[in-house]
Amino acid sequence: MSAATASVGVDVDSLRFYYRIHGLDEAQATNAAWTVGVPRFLSLFAEVGIPATFYCVAEDLDIEDNRDRIRAIAEAGHEVGNHTWRHPYSLTRLTAEDMATEIGEGRRRLEDAARVPVVGFRAPGYNTNADVVNHVIESGHRYDSSVFPCAPYYLAKAGVMGLMTLRGRRSKSVLGSPGVLLAPRNPYPMATNPHRRNEGGLVQYPISVALGVPLIGTAFTAMGQAATRAAVAVGLRTCRHLTVEFHAVDLMSLNDDGLDPMLGVQPDLKASVSRKHRIFAALLRQLKAQTRVERLDRLTAESAATK
Repeated sequence: MSAATASVGVDVDSLRFYYRIHGLDEAQATNAAWTVGVPRFLSLFAEVGIPATFYCVAEDLDIEDNRDRIRAIAEAGHEVGNHTWRHPYSLTRLTAEDMATEIGEGRRRLEDAARVPVVGFRAPGYNTNADVVNHVIESGHRYDSSVFPCAPYYLAKAGVMGLMTLRGRRSKSVLGSPGVLLAPRNPYPMATNPHRRNEGGLVQYPISVALGVPLIGTAFTAMGQAATRAAVAVGLRTCRHLTVEFHAVDLMSLNDDGLDPMLGVQPDLKASVSRKHRIFAALLRQLKAQTRVERLDRLTAESAATK
């Protein structure tokens, strides 16, 4: 098996969510994910020559300039995906009405601002369940990319949350069902249980994992360029599709961007922007050279057309 296609996603999570994850006071949170992170990723993708998907939180559009920025994403040829209205980490625990509102209103507001169809969904914190899936389907989405079947990531998240509790800090993050660890690694049809293959419903594009290594921005920064290229090479050999994932802050730095020192609890923010850019550009060129990098909305449409 070798990957025929790959997709690249960027979750545009504002800095306030990082304060919430680490149990910090978010009063110092800024809009830098949009004003700094998004333009840097747009520049990187233009440099490499690939399309991507930006999963956006509709609440961020209450900042008027962000409406211009989301239109710039679409005008540059990238896809806009739904990352809910207000990014509740507790999405899977909401009432049916509130869950439907977060998913449906998120899509409506993003389409209104970006002026393009929004057909893809990614849940906050990669946590989903049957109820979320039903609302994603009912609200008109055509694919989902919320499943992250990575044991090291799951265990690390559980460990960090447990340590925070011992230190008297409460994270707003939620540890999802361990059933995610048994989910398929390649794209699969999903109707009810998000972690099992089931014909009907919509397509699930899980975040890719190669021999236990998550193909995400924080891991790339931690591993460095050589190890990242090796992990991606394994993924290209063992998967038929790679879903590579970044966050807008992945191209930001405490020192380079003058961020709040409290955010130093996020280890990857201590790395320089230039180092991250070198790593990310190299792996994206590797993907482009060895497979077709495409937006997930287009891959989903192609798949539907062949059925």
